[in-house]
Amino acid sequence: MTYDMYTLRQTCAWVDTKSTGAGGIWQAGRAPPVDDEGFVYYEAGNGDFDGVYNFGQSFFKLSFENNNISVVDWYLPTDTGMDWAATNKLDYDVGSTGMMLIPGTDLILGSNKLGTIYILNRKNMGGEGFNNSNAYQNFANRGKGELANYVKNNYAYYNRGGCLGSWFYIWAEKMPMNAYHFNGTHFWTLPVSSTAFKGLSGTSSGGAVAVSGDGSKPGTGIVWATIPTVKGGAEANLIPGAVFAYDAEDLSRIVWNSTINQDRDDLGIFAKFVQPVVANGRVYISSFTNSGTIIVYGLNNYSSPVPPPPPPPNFSPPSVGGSFTTFDITVSPKTPCSPTYLQGSNMAFRINGTQNAELNLPRNQTYLFRLGVPCTYPFYLTTDPRGGMFDTGRITAGVSTSAAPFPEPAGVATYLNPLRQPQVIPCQDGMVTLTVVPYRWNIDGLIEFTTRAYAYDGVPQIPGPTIAMKAGKQCQIRIVNSLSKWTPVANCTYHSNTMHCPDTTNLHTHGLHISSHQDDVHTAIKPAEFLTYTYDMPADHLMGTMWYHAHHHGSVTLQVAGGLAGALLVEPADDYVLPADLAPLYQESKVMLMQHVHLAGSDTGATAAFTMMDYAAVSKAYASATEAYESYTPNAYFRNQTLKQFFTINGQYQPVVPLRPDHVTLLRFINAGVARFVELELTDPSSRCQWRLIARDGVFHAPPYSQPLAIVLASGGRADVAIKCSAGAALIAVASKPNTIRDSAMGTENRHSQTVMFWLNVTADGQPAQSAFPTSAAPLPSYLSSLLNAQVARSNITQILLSAGTGSEQNINRKPFPGMVGPVSERYIDRVCLGSVYEYDIVPPGSGFGAAPAGKTSAHPYHQHINHFQLVNFNNVDMAAANDIVRMGEWRDTVPAFAPNGVTFRFRPTAFTGVMVMHCHILPHEDYGMMALFNILPAGSQQCFYNGTTNSSTGGSSSSGSTAPPLYFADVSVMDNYYDPATITVYAGTNIMWTHGAEVPHTVTAGEPGEPVPSNDPNYFQGLTPSFGTQYSHTFWSVGTFPYYCEFHGAMIGTVTVVAAPTTAPAGGLRKRDVGGATTAYAPATSAGATTGIPPHIDRYASAIWQSPGANGWSYNFAYNTSAAQPVPLSYFQDPTQTVKGTRDNKYL
Repeated sequence: MTYDMYTLRQTCAWVDTKSTGAGGIWQAGRAPPVDDEGFVYYEAGNGDFDGVYNFGQSFFKLSFENNNISVVDWYLPTDTGMDWAATNKLDYDVGSTGMMLIPGTDLILGSNKLGTIYILNRKNMGGEGFNNSNAYQNFANRGKGELANYVKNNYAYYNRGGCLGSWFYIWAEKMPMNAYHFNGTHFWTLPVSSTAFKGLSGTSSGGAVAVSGDGSKPGTGIVWATIPTVKGGAEANLIPGAVFAYDAEDLSRIVWNSTINQDRDDLGIFAKFVQPVVANGRVYISSFTNSGTIIVYGLNNYSSPVPPPPPPPNFSPPSVGGSFTTFDITVSPKTPCSPTYLQGSNMAFRINGTQNAELNLPRNQTYLFRLGVPCTYPFYLTTDPRGGMFDTGRITAGVSTSAAPFPEPAGVATYLNPLRQPQVIPCQDGMVTLTVVPYRWNIDGLIEFTTRAYAYDGVPQIPGPTIAMKAGKQCQIRIVNSLSKWTPVANCTYHSNTMHCPDTTNLHTHGLHISSHQDDVHTAIKPAEFLTYTYDMPADHLMGTMWYHAHHHGSVTLQVAGGLAGALLVEPADDYVLPADLAPLYQESKVMLMQHVHLAGSDTGATAAFTMMDYAAVSKAYASATEAYESYTPNAYFRNQTLKQFFTINGQYQPVVPLRPDHVTLLRFINAGVARFVELELTDPSSRCQWRLIARDGVFHAPPYSQPLAIVLASGGRADVAIKCSAGAALIAVASKPNTIRDSAMGTENRHSQTVMFWLNVTADGQPAQSAFPTSAAPLPSYLSSLLNAQVARSNITQILLSAGTGSEQNINRKPFPGMVGPVSERYIDRVCLGSVYEYDIVPPGSGFGAAPAGKTSAHPYHQHINHFQLVNFNNVDMAAANDIVRMGEWRDTVPAFAPNGVTFRFRPTAFTGVMVMHCHILPHEDYGMMALFNILPAGSQQCFYNGTTNSSTGGSSSSGSTAPPLYFADVSVMDNYYDPATITVYAGTNIMWTHGAEVPHTVTAGEPGEPVPSNDPNYFQGLTPSFGTQYSHTFWSVGTFPYYCEFHGAMIGTVTVVAAPTTAPAGGLRKRDVGGATTAYAPATSAGATTGIPPHIDRYASAIWQSPGANGWSYNFAYNTSAAQPVPLSYFQDPTQTVKGTRDNKYL
């Protein structure tokens, strides 16, 4: 109910079980919280639930507008084995405590009677999720060895200030009061402090708590609590109670209680569900004494109510001196030989140099802590990094005598940071669920900012977990979007070459050879939605290093730069045999996923042409848009103002990679940065370390494996590198060094410089070493058979220009990405056929095809989905500069467009038809439009024979300077409720392709609604396009007008008008062919039926050698003579009914 604040007149009422009754809101007497937008939050007790009129046993969010109350969001808890029906029947009310906003976040906290604590995102509360899958976080209120028990009272929250972090206090029946640590994004799931006194059984209450303090000043916090002092039912009886005051930073310490001087301070009869109120230096508490009394407590001449706490037990007093305070602490794992994790919050501390480390050490191991800021740091120990703590503690760091600021970590002597491996999740005939959540990323205490992360099993992590797939197995990955529901998302499926829809996401598996319907980057997973991707891995898929990341056009940069990425390792099928000198390397390999943390300001001056914004600027790009805004601004914290951008390895700054002496170790590098090239070089003047490049972009090189000066990785690129260092090689730095030797090929911009990317450190462990580098070749599958000497489908090399457009717009062949909603005729940069080989030049600005601005030089990294390509020509590039970057004949999915004339590659689409995406992997360029689509068609499709789209529509050109003959085919888009174009005029003999671009099935049916053309009619055609990307084609031979419609949607109609074909062959005649190195001249344009000038070269992939108009339209002749030295055409015909005797593979389209 709502009331006028001046007259107390009731203005509105709302019932939580409107259609069924029997509901209730009681919340242990706690008032509802109201957020800064005016929304009000409640818990409901027993009652029916349908999410429309009835909201029993749920948390919900109310709005009040125009004297109307409405529900705008809700969450229905569904614990394992305890759904709504069970909790309702057993009276386990959700609404037993009320809710509490967590300051400085979008989170809100509530509980139920059983003591399950729910943390919800108030901008996306979650709806209903099985086993609480949609809750932001949930855990049971339990202590060490304690079982959760009834909670029927309120709770309190205290920001202890500085590096101390915040605590949440709750006191359940038959349990001590517990404090839980909040690290800024999540709660620790075991208490960090507890009272010795437990609430009494049978009281139906527990304790009502409140916190007071001098702001967040350490040593001033007090937790006030009222509790019953005798057993018995406070629910129906009058029983005595008491007031307790506890040290807010150590609940084992009682500051005062009302029983010390009971004659003076006695509370009297306990009043349940009543929280202490602290104001003006006094504590106000209700009592049932004398039928109702308010008792006021105040200071009694105490100069300090809470003296400074004594040093924590079992810890040595801090040593003083230098910039660090050092402790030795003994930690005993819970069970022998079990891994032990130590986790802390809001601090820059290390255990043996690392944070949140998996120790795997025996009992009674000593760890070294280095703390740089005077503070009391909480920590906990666990055998499971996701929770299950078995011990907690605190460390107090003293004040340094040095006035110098906290130093920049310069070496292992003061900053040992052993490399961690991301959590590995097998996905082989199984499912992995990743939840996109807001996250406060703290990078080794150096930088902290708000971003987005993948959470696995409730734990956010950057990078995301490593997913291990296997050839021949199915892997399902479910992406759950738990970002802000209140971003304007209603139209976030629209196309725009701008930064838009920051909280809409999807998934791309970078490097997998799978169907485009499985790796569909055109999907949009909006907040509060989820999508399950199913990947059927081919049985012959090559093992290799891949990765996954968000790929929604318009939010790619923001989400990948913020950390939404992880490694994806493909394991081989069981029958794949890796050579004996390679197999051990992959059994013990280390993932090295590199992410660019960039908060140092956007590119200016010479680098401005490449539009590399820092993370804060990317965030602001959404705030300035009219249709979207950024929900999670970075709000960055810097420990050192001079260190605001660097690359991390597995989320760590300058980690140390442990190596065994003279033992070959495989490092699997992934450049998951959004723009910068990384150029890894060994800074080892004594040549104690060597490396070999084994694979690029997930494909093995052919031996001998090269020893490059640098491992150069474009954004999105990968490299498997075998490395070996001699004994005594300690602290070898690996840098990212833009060596000038590569300037002529790469330009001078967009290249990352970092003195130390990571360290190499050799320590002996007594294990045998594999001292020899591998020399054996790894077998490649048939879809990666060499194309260096292959016959190409076209003699003209198609050029693809990556260049800037107007303003922020970025182009491919002078046009920005048209999206998936425009006309099909403008959608594809090219159409290619399965099984045929195609050749392309990827050219940079300034290559005679659109000059770059003066002084603006760099190499756009070209990336292609689904099908790897093979490098065949570097077009006069300085090979001394290029040797570290590319290798002739290697397979890639990402390659720089070198100066001066680009790179030539070949690829053969295999296995999968449909849309194939290509784009610049400078991800701001992708968001701003430097993306295009190939359409992969079945083998022999007419649309593959010429590249008219690229050469005429998109502004591209061929290397010969000639123009291909016009195409006699057409494309129609099948949209939600119309065909585009609805009317079309074509020549007789034209093949029309209908492509589905909608969400629901459609048909292409000859005739008019209600009057279909009979199936025996020569002009009958009938096609079904059931889902996005599916296609249907039909060739029209007869002159006339042919209507068609959709059987499912009668208002969808279209018309094809067919006119007579021209009487002469196309101008320019036939294309030249290039087979086995021999090139024919163009055949002359001649009249119909002519047999002169036809070139003798033809392949068996149904390539057209002649076009001639006949009585029934245009015909195409295909023939193949197996006895001839070169394939020779055997006959020519005009009539589609004719056949050719004694030949094979004759085809007519």
